[in-house]
Amino acid sequence: MFAPGTVIAQKYWVERVLGEGGMGVVMAATHLQLGQRVALKFLRPEAMKDAETVERFLREARAVVRLRSEHVCRVLDVGSENGAPFIVMEHLEGHDLATLVRQGGAMRVPLAADHVVQACLGLAEAHAAGIVHRDLKPSNLFLTRRPEGTALVKVMDFGIAKAHGRMDARLTDSAAIMGSPSYMAPEQLKSARDVDARADVWSLGVVLFELITARRPFDADSIAEIAAKVTLDPPAPLPLTLPRRFAELVLRCLEKDPARRFPSVGALAQALAPYGSPG
Repeated sequence: MFAPGTVIAQKYWVERVLGEGGMGVVMAATHLQLGQRVALKFLRPEAMKDAETVERFLREARAVVRLRSEHVCRVLDVGSENGAPFIVMEHLEGHDLATLVRQGGAMRVPLAADHVVQACLGLAEAHAAGIVHRDLKPSNLFLTRRPEGTALVKVMDFGIAKAHGRMDARLTDSAAIMGSPSYMAPEQLKSARDVDARADVWSLGVVLFELITARRPFDADSIAEIAAKVTLDPPAPLPLTLPRRFAELVLRCLEKDPARRFPSVGALAQALAPYGSPG
């Protein structure tokens, strides 16, 4: 990968690594002409050998560039350096929600509700554009601050988003099933080609459950066991100290039948609003 001090595409000066995953690396950089701080997302060299992985990577840019919500991490540019494609995103200061739960434990209901409502606002625009995220989880929801200091949650990583109402015909079933099983709806585990926005409602229900309990509603030691629990078992019990109607709201997101969930993220946000922080 590119070392700090490298200039990418003759305009992005690489500063440092922000994060690494199995498939890619995100690096902080500065636009030399504009002085703008950005984040550059690269695929690892081994990942570039797989055409489907490259296609998913580029599809993220195509999906997100159409969205204008402040609750979506913006894509600013795309390019290629020495055959390595990259995406230029806005640079964010803060932490993802997974880090906040790991460091601080379970959140109070008003704070968790606020975070998920903001995620709903970003996803509502994506859904209206025909884009289903399909990989929502705490690590893909980033808490930053607006210039005046108020909290701002942004949805990140649309890398396996389903756009235009169908999956790209070139992608295989194995590629279509990619995601995080602990957060995937039952219908997505069966066939990701046919999911709609209600799969994202399910994932937000899992996120909400985790934010308020610091544990997942469906968890096990293997992917197969997790998939079986998601498909067949009820979620783990919620704390009895939660407001009854709030607990019912969380469980409605986790209905096995998509028709029994909230019909949209807008409906979920509306139901969550009374539980958020005052003002």
